[in-house]
Formats: sequence, C-alpha cells, structure tokens
Amino acid sequence: MKMIEATDRNQVLSMGGQVNCETNRRAVIALGGGGARGLAHLGVMEAIGESGVRTERIVGVSIGSLMGGLCAVDSDVKQVQAKAIGLLHSPVFSEKCRQLMAAASKVSAGNRKQAQQLGPADWFGLWYRRLERIMRHGHRLTKMVRGPSILSDEILHEAIDALVPDIDLSETSIPLSIVAADLKSGHRVVLERGPLRKAILASTAIPGFFPPIPWDDMLLSDIGVLDAIPLSIAKSYASDLTIGVDVGSSVQRIDTFGTAIDVVMRMEEIGERLCRRHSLPHADILIRPDVGYRPWYDFTEPTALIQSGLQAARAALRHVTPASAAC
Repeated sequence: MKMIEATDRNQVLSMGGQVNCETNRRAVIALGGGGARGLAHLGVMEAIGESGVRTERIVGVSIGSLMGGLCAVDSDVKQVQAKAIGLLHSPVFSEKCRQLMAAASKVSAGNRKQAQQLGPADWFGLWYRRLERIMRHGHRLTKMVRGPSILSDEILHEAIDALVPDIDLSETSIPLSIVAADLKSGHRVVLERGPLRKAILASTAIPGFFPPIPWDDMLLSDIGVLDAIPLSIAKSYASDLTIGVDVGSSVQRIDTFGTAIDVVMRMEEIGERLCRRHSLPHADILIRPDVGYRPWYDFTEPTALIQSGLQAARAALRHVTPASAAC
C-alpha cells in the first residue's frame, strides 16, 4: 500500500503543469462527494469519453471514490451505469435497505404491507429522515457518545462488494487514487495500493454514522466534509488538464434552529461549502451537474442523475482546445 500525505504536495508525483502536445488532451478527473448526487459522475465520465479527452487518472472522495472505482475498473461506462442502476433496483439491495431502516426504527404492522412495496431508493430516504428525527430527539446520543458510530457499515460493504471486484488499487485499468482522512494523525491521505473495496469503504465511511476503517496503523474515514472535491491532489498528478466534478448541495437560507443538532449540521454544511469553494481554482475545467437541490440520500431517480452529469459535462467540454493548438 502506498500512502501519500496530501498536505505535502512534493510527495505526490507532479508533472509541474506541463502541457501535453499530442493530438488528444489528457485529464486527471477529480470526482467529489455528494451521496446520491454522485451518480451524476457516471454521466460525466461518459461525456469525457465522447469528447476524446483521455483520462490519465481518477481521484475520488466519498461517493466519488465508488463511482471513480467503477469507471477505473471498467472502461465501458454504459455498462457501469447499468450495473449501478441494477443494484439500486435489485430485490437483494432493497432487503438490505429494509434492514437498515429497521435498525433506526420499527415498522408498524399497519405500514408493513406498504413498506414491502418500497424500492431501495425509497428506503434510503425514509431511513435518513427517521434517523434524523431520532438524533434530533436525542434517542441515539448515548450510542454516539459510547460507540464509534450510529450504524454498522454492512450496507456499504454490500453495495461495494456487489459493484467492485476484489482487486488491488494498483490493478485498475485507469490509475485510481482514493482520498480519506486518518483520524489518528489528523492528516488527509491518498491511497494508491491496497484492497480496492476497503479503500472505497474507508472513503465513504461518513464520520459518526459509519465506523472508521483500520488501515495499517491508521484509522480512515470519509473526508468529504473538508475536501469535497480533491482538486489539489488531482492537479499534482496532471500532465495536461485537471477536471473537477462538483455534485455538492445547494445551500438554502434557514431562519430557525430548534436544537443543537440543527446548529451542528448547519455548520457542517457551511464548512463543506467553504472548503469546496477554496479548492475550485485548481480546476482547468469545472463541471457542475444540476443536482444540488437533491438530498444526498435520494436515490429514487438514478437515470435522471446520470443524465444531469452527461448534459453538464457535454456543455463544459464543448470548447476544449485541442492540445496541438494549445502548444
């Protein structure tokens, strides 16, 4: 396993921003976090393939690590899209979502028949809203204080294992870097070697909600709140273009805050937005699919999310200058 401390840019292989003068442009793609909105990454990757820009590396964080891992393993983006949509609509995954929902609340007998008709995407929304209410009323605060997380990471394991092969990070067809936080050292780290599934699990382990993942002498967790689009890391790998994909939420005005949890969640949202804004100057091309209005747990329309990514990327890449003209 190769671990890079991303706060020291000299430790990351860098080409110094040199321009590639071959016929086609090359790009390192930074795929950001955003929960369900990250399905738009699959549309973006399709458009990048259409444009003739060659992907020389993918750098992913949180859901971007999972979508990036899928595309780094399989160059057929259409097949990757079908695989992701198929999982979201599968009976097996639906049952796992029901189990996750049951961990947060009991389904009453009167609602059981209706519950059986829900798809996995609906279960994610119901689970999250129910869990949010529980947290607001303090019923799970004891578990938060005494344990490493509110929930088990079983559903993350199931999804990742169903989508991603059991290979080493170094074995992907397209070079892949996965970004996470080491809770012990307090550093941001980039994983380039080691189990692909485990690396994605670490990068998607939302702090507090899912347990951190042991990795050598580190304890890794999702760093998406502080590094929502890993553009500075992507830039240090790039020999030509750095492309960032922003699937962050749209921050709306809120006038009332009823509980301390409301304040904490709001500050987390504000912090994520400010950190994201700080990273944007590292992008040569920034792609922003129109998905910011969707909650991070809303998986109900995967095809629409993918299409949003495809449309935004096509528009952003339409005027990319050929490398020969840029030299």
